[in-house]
Amino acid sequence: MEKVETIQCDLAEYKITLEFPGGKPPLVVHFDTPSRRFYFAIIVLIITEMKKQGRPGFVYMHRHQNILTLLDKSLSGKNASEHVEGMWAKIKMAWRNRLPDLESAALFKVLDRDLISPYEKGGKYRYECSEEECDVWAGLFSYDENNTWRFKFAFDSASVGLNDVSITFGNRRDNSAWEEFINRLSSKSEADQILVEPRDKATVEPSSKDGIRRARPRTFIWGLAAIVVTAIIVAIGWRLTLYKTHIPPESVDLSLSVYPLTDKPSLAVLPFENLTGDPQQEYFSDGISDQLITSLSQAPYLYVTARTSTFAFKANPMQAQEIAAKLGVQYLLEGSVQRDKDRVRIHVQLIDGRSGNHMWAETYDRNFSDLFALQDEITMAVMAVLNVQITGYATGALKHSRPTNLKAYEHYLKGLYYHLGRRPEDVQRARQSFEEAIQIDPDFGRAYTWLANTYLDEIDLRLTTQREQVLEKAEQAVSRALAVDPDYPPYGTLSRTSRLKKDMETAIVYARKAVQQAPNDSGQHYMICLALAMGEEFEESVASCETALRLAPFRPVNYVLQLGGSLLGNTQYDKSIPLLKEVIDRSPQSFYAYLAYKGLTAAYELSDRHVDANLAAQNVMRMNPNFSLENESRLSPAKEGPFKERMMNAYRAAGLK
Repeated sequence: MEKVETIQCDLAEYKITLEFPGGKPPLVVHFDTPSRRFYFAIIVLIITEMKKQGRPGFVYMHRHQNILTLLDKSLSGKNASEHVEGMWAKIKMAWRNRLPDLESAALFKVLDRDLISPYEKGGKYRYECSEEECDVWAGLFSYDENNTWRFKFAFDSASVGLNDVSITFGNRRDNSAWEEFINRLSSKSEADQILVEPRDKATVEPSSKDGIRRARPRTFIWGLAAIVVTAIIVAIGWRLTLYKTHIPPESVDLSLSVYPLTDKPSLAVLPFENLTGDPQQEYFSDGISDQLITSLSQAPYLYVTARTSTFAFKANPMQAQEIAAKLGVQYLLEGSVQRDKDRVRIHVQLIDGRSGNHMWAETYDRNFSDLFALQDEITMAVMAVLNVQITGYATGALKHSRPTNLKAYEHYLKGLYYHLGRRPEDVQRARQSFEEAIQIDPDFGRAYTWLANTYLDEIDLRLTTQREQVLEKAEQAVSRALAVDPDYPPYGTLSRTSRLKKDMETAIVYARKAVQQAPNDSGQHYMICLALAMGEEFEESVASCETALRLAPFRPVNYVLQLGGSLLGNTQYDKSIPLLKEVIDRSPQSFYAYLAYKGLTAAYELSDRHVDANLAAQNVMRMNPNFSLENESRLSPAKEGPFKERMMNAYRAAGLK
C-alpha cells in the first residue's frame, strides 16, 4: 500500500488532507454539508482518543455516546437522528460502507479531482482517484471483527506515525483543538435550545452574511418556557406512576434508549388471557405468550420487547396506545387461550399501537395435539402481516427441541412459570417440573437446559453450600441438552456455567454466540453484560446492560443492579450509586437489595463518602448477619484481579470484617 507522510484534520474547514511523499499532489477530502460534518467529527473524535491512548488502538464507541449525540444534534441539521438507535445505525453504515468509498464519495467531496463517467450506464459519477489512493483511504476505516463497535482510524496501515497525524482548530492543535471545538458546539447547543425560534415557512431567513437576528416577542419566550415546564412535569409524572421510587437526577438516563431501531418493525406480545376458568391453568396461557415471544425474538428483522416488560401489564389493563407508548413499540399482539380436554382455542389479534386499530385477527380451534404447529402458524402469520423477512424460518428454525409428548411440554411450561418467579422457594418447584418433563420425554433438550439453570439458580441465590457438586449437576444437564439437541446449543446456559466456574473468556465467547442466536432476547444481552463484568471488561459490560434495558423498558431489578455494578467496576461511582439505590427502593427485602447494599458500601467508600459507606455496611450485616470477608472472597464470582482487590479493600475500610 502507498505510504502517506502526514494526515491533517482541520476542524475549522472540515477537511482531511493526506500528504504523499515525492511531491505528489495531496488528497483533500472536504465534508462540505452539515450532515456530512457529523462524520468528519466522528473521525476526529477517534483520532483524539487514539492520541490519548498513545498508540494506534481501537476506540470503543459506546463510551462516547454523549459526545456523539451532541455532534449529531449540533452538526447534522435536519438529518439529526430522532433517537439514539438511529444515530448508532447511521454511524455503523457510514463507517463500514460509505466513508471508505473514495470514488463514490457519498459523504464528502474530493477536492481538485475531476468527476468521471460511472462504471455502468445510469450509475453515479465518480471521482478520478488512483487505485492506490482508493486503497489508502479505504484502509483507514477499521473495526474490530470480534466487537464491531470498536473503531480505529488506521493511519498506521499507511505507515503514518501518531505524531504525523494532526488536528487543528485555528491556532490550537490536537486535544486542545478538539476541546475548543466541543466547547463551542456545547455553547451553541445550549444557546439554540433557549434562543432559536422555529422558522416560519412564509418568512425568508436572512443570510448569515447579513449578521442580522430577528428579536423574538417576549410572549413567545414565555410560551416556550411554559411548554418546557409542562413537558418536564409530564415526564416526571410518568416516571412516578411507572415506578414507586424516585430516580435521582444523577442516575444514568436510559429513557432515550427505550425506542427500537428505526428500520425494524417493533412488537410487544402481551400476556394472553386465560379463559379456561381454572386459575391453575394460568401457566398454560402464560406459556403460550412466552413461547411466541421466544419464536418471534429469533427474527433479526423484528424488534420484540422482553417478557419482563410486557407481563407488567397482566394485572394492569390499559389502552393499547398507552401500552405501546410506554413500551416504545409500533405494534401489540394480544389474545386469549381456552382449553377444554383435548381441544384448544386461541384467539390472536395484532393492533397498531399508534391508532389502536386492529390490523389482523384470527381464531384457531384445534386439537391439543396440534399445539406446536399452531404456535408456528401464529408466528409466521404475524411476521407475514408485518412484512418481516422470514427466510430460514420456513426451513424449520422454529421447531428446535420440541418434545414428542405434549404432557412433557405441559410440565416444561410449568417449570418455566416457576423459574421466572425468581424466588428461592420456586427453584425446587421448577426443577421438579423439568424433571417430570424429562421423565416423559428423555430427548427433550430444552427441559435439560432449564433443569441446568435451576442448579445454577441455587448457586446464584446462595441456596447451597455445596457449590462444586451443584455445578457438576448443572454441567451434566447441559451436556445432555447438547447431546439430544446439537443443532440448538444452549449458549446462554453454557455462558452462565462458565462464569460460575470463573472461566470468563469462555463465558464471554458463549454469551456472544447467545446474542447472535437470539438478538432480541434481553436475557442474552444481560448474560453477556454479566460475563464481561466478571471478566473486568466494564466498558463493554455497561453497553450490554444498556442494550438489555432497551429491550426491557420496565427495567428488571437485576438488570438495573448489574448496570450499577458495571459502572462501579468502571469507576463511575457517581452513576452507579443512584442505580443501586433504585434496586433497594424497588425491592427492599430481596437478595438483590443485599447485593445493592454491598455495591453501595464499595461505591461510597471509593468516593470518600465514608459515613455513607459505613451505613451501607451496617445494612449488609442487617440483611446477612453471617457476612464475612473470607466467605465473600471465596463465593464471589469475580476473578482474582484489581477489581476484586479494590472491592475487598473498600469493604474492609467501611467496617466489614
